[in-house]
Amino acid sequence: MVDRDPSAISRPLPEDARSDFGFVGRLKDNLSSIRVLLFLVGTGAALIGAIVWLFIRDLASAGILVLGIGVVLLLIDAAISWRDVGTAVFGRRGRYGANTVILVVAFIAISAILNWLVFWLADRPDPMGWLRVDTTATKQFVLSDQAVAILNSVDEPIRANAFFVTDTPAGAAAWQETQDLLNEFRRRSSKGFEFRLIDPELEPNLAAEFGVTVNPSIAVEAMDSRRVETIQGLDPRSGPQVFNENDISTSLLIVSQIQQKGVLFITGHGEADITDSADGTGGFGRALQAVVRDNYAVASATMQELGRILGSDGESGILPAVVIFAGPETDLDTGTAIDEVAILLEYMRRGGSVLFMLEPDTTATWREVIGRYGLTLGTSQMVDTSSFVAPNANFLQIKKSNGQITASHQITDPIDVLYMPGVAFVGRTVDENSVPVMDDGTPYLTQTLLAQTTLASWEESGDEINFDVGADIPGPLPVAVAVEAIAELSRAPGVDANGDLIRTNIVLIGDFDFGSNSFFSSAKNGDLFANSVNWLAKDFELISTRPKTRVFRELVLTQTERDFIRWTGWLLMPVLLGAFGVASWWRRR
Repeated sequence: MVDRDPSAISRPLPEDARSDFGFVGRLKDNLSSIRVLLFLVGTGAALIGAIVWLFIRDLASAGILVLGIGVVLLLIDAAISWRDVGTAVFGRRGRYGANTVILVVAFIAISAILNWLVFWLADRPDPMGWLRVDTTATKQFVLSDQAVAILNSVDEPIRANAFFVTDTPAGAAAWQETQDLLNEFRRRSSKGFEFRLIDPELEPNLAAEFGVTVNPSIAVEAMDSRRVETIQGLDPRSGPQVFNENDISTSLLIVSQIQQKGVLFITGHGEADITDSADGTGGFGRALQAVVRDNYAVASATMQELGRILGSDGESGILPAVVIFAGPETDLDTGTAIDEVAILLEYMRRGGSVLFMLEPDTTATWREVIGRYGLTLGTSQMVDTSSFVAPNANFLQIKKSNGQITASHQITDPIDVLYMPGVAFVGRTVDENSVPVMDDGTPYLTQTLLAQTTLASWEESGDEINFDVGADIPGPLPVAVAVEAIAELSRAPGVDANGDLIRTNIVLIGDFDFGSNSFFSSAKNGDLFANSVNWLAKDFELISTRPKTRVFRELVLTQTERDFIRWTGWLLMPVLLGAFGVASWWRRR
């Protein structure tokens, strides 16, 4: 045991020794803890700042500030730990890590360059088709072929002046939707299409210049001719889609002075009501909407009004391209004051085309008109025991797979199934070899079968569904026929001012219910109607390119489910990656 001098315990330490326990000494002793603190605080601040900046746009500036503080703290930590950093970077393990970082950065850089290149190519005017692929069922994110055809028919640059107030959530969402639509027109334009956003509250003079009084609106302007067409949008509060591609396409036709072909729905004989678009009714409102979507100028008129059109504009050739008769119930008027049969025949002799949708009980004057072109109509409904919609054997299901639909005609080529309730057969009054011909062998008319019944069908003349050999006409029988004619059977062909033969097209369908609101959306009934109008108007490129239907897909969530998706989306992956990192570090420590 060694004796100690008690005075040695209370003897003061040398000045140099005491300095080690001063501020610098304590700082050195706690330097490791400070580095860890700086690293943890800096990393946390950087992560929180990045999350706030990315996901909470109202606090974006605060997020950037917190992110900057985190980065500064991490840089200070790196400066203090420069020896450890150097060892980690330039040591053996650091070199392996550096190689990995270089490979990852190179992969990300190459991916970013390729992504930017593809985006740049796809965003250029009229990009290659394979660059933009829409996988939705209705192709709702790209323009329809019809809209592209209209856009490319414009022969001067176009500018769309979009007047939107975007300081509300509804207005901002509506502008984003409209901007996407206008971007598609810009990409697909070959002559030049640009657009700009204008706030009518901040620039009222510009709004007044274009005559804009309603928000939102788009003033479509032809840059060379300075023609302007202003279209008004829907209320943004009812949904973000305030404009559609048909609105823009129609305005392009107007400013480019491309004449819209006219389509007339004839009224006055008990025809279907085109103003009725309610579900499950016999109205023709949905059929009307289909014609409007194809960018025709649509109206309704009586035969007397058609007669006035023939008298005033007929000489200049401005005639409706198509007139439509949707299930007339009464005769054409043949009185002394007005002869509707004569008006209709005169319209056809001038090159007008007609869509007849007639029922089995159609009256005599209608049969007289179609008879001039070698057609007749059955007097009772067809029954088909082989292809029908149960339980009604007179509700025909007409299928291409059964050989009932003609695949070689433009109207029916894209159609596979039709539903026709209570249809009459369409008969032919002349044989193909009996049709008169011109000196060069051109026949006065050509009839083409579009749809027919099966072998197990007949025209039912009785009240019960039972084939009567003596009274019922057996199938297969046509129910829809297309006619291309240069003249009636008993009348010589006419020529126009240029000396060309005047031609008329006719489509006769032994049913009008297929096109009513009740059945328009069943199978391909709507396509049969719209394709018939396109073919009659000689707009063959529109057939089978119906404008797309926008499908609204909504995910309905409770508040709890919404919060779960939000917070797991924001925090789950960072927390999992951080936990795996900590666990790996702890295991290797």
